[in-house]
Amino acid sequence: MSFHLSFAWSADKAWKGQRAGVSLHSHTSISRESIGILFEHGARNPLVCWVLDREKARYQRRFGKPLDFERAYWTSPVTPHEAYSLEAKQIEVTLGLPALVSLTDHDEIEANKLLQLIEGGEQIPISVEWTVPMENTFFHFGVHNLPKDDADIWQARMQQFREFPTLDALRALLSGLLSNQGVLVVLNHPLWDEAGIGIGQHEAVLRRLLDKTRGLIHALELNGLRTWAENRMVIQIAQEYGIVPVSGGDRHGFEPNALLNITGAGSFAEFADEVRAGHSHVVLMAQYRENRKLRCFQTAWDMIREHPLHPYGQITCLDRSFFIRDDGHHAALSSLFTRGTPPLLSNVLRAVRMLESPRLRPALRVALSDGEGLPS
Repeated sequence: MSFHLSFAWSADKAWKGQRAGVSLHSHTSISRESIGILFEHGARNPLVCWVLDREKARYQRRFGKPLDFERAYWTSPVTPHEAYSLEAKQIEVTLGLPALVSLTDHDEIEANKLLQLIEGGEQIPISVEWTVPMENTFFHFGVHNLPKDDADIWQARMQQFREFPTLDALRALLSGLLSNQGVLVVLNHPLWDEAGIGIGQHEAVLRRLLDKTRGLIHALELNGLRTWAENRMVIQIAQEYGIVPVSGGDRHGFEPNALLNITGAGSFAEFADEVRAGHSHVVLMAQYRENRKLRCFQTAWDMIREHPLHPYGQITCLDRSFFIRDDGHHAALSSLFTRGTPPLLSNVLRAVRMLESPRLRPALRVALSDGEGLPS
């Protein structure tokens, strides 16, 4: 196994002479982001918990049933074309290399199929971020470069697994995916305790997963929105299990991926073969040195601010957020709040808009500082 780490701000310019830059793990407007998960995390804050309890009680009184956040979701304002262009432009302009971009929406492959059709880009891989339940938590697998002719079949199999998840079924599915030359399977942000079960318990489940899927996962992801301390731990675990680390940006907004790979490969399939053979060279881009919480704040602002020139006409965040009705219809929240933006959301937007001001950015950077030890 050979793993190399470089920094875009260093003088050595390690990517010179490479054939391509690679962007992995990036989202588009096709991804459905659960509002329920946001409220789950928010409920750990006493103030947010109080607001949620009040809103739940108000909803119960008005409609006679509990408020089900799991039936609501939001989508990114970044269209597939914009997402691909964002990632490709950073690689071509900053690194001066041809770009290999793999978009991975949550449990959906439509963005890549659309890009192949519209852009005529056979080189665009069909990829997905697959949600894999395990024990009392879940993990996300980046499955890249599905065979074009069988992509829908594999997508259906992955979706079916989510309904009836068993270890044997997972091993069989991963084994089947690996039988396809050029397919790359990455365990994304493996140490992120997204389900909130406790980092110690999450790591224990992670290790059981890795023990039981040896030889079936090609790489562990170093994530551009996770801390450097967490990514260092991922490198250690990868070395323990003999799995190579690769990059993953996890971009949802308009900041391009903060971590990239560079490669001597001329196509995505060749890059996948390179990683499958245990070779990876990750580059940390300049934005990774910025305060992580400030970067997450900027992404949140990208999500909720208005986009007057949005190509789909989804100008406000209510246009890009949806509620699944009892009849299964997906209704935009803008159609439910016919009198305009609810007061609670208006206050949030007003506060975030004020904090986004360039004049307040230095103060916000200090306020959000958590002493993360970033590489120099």
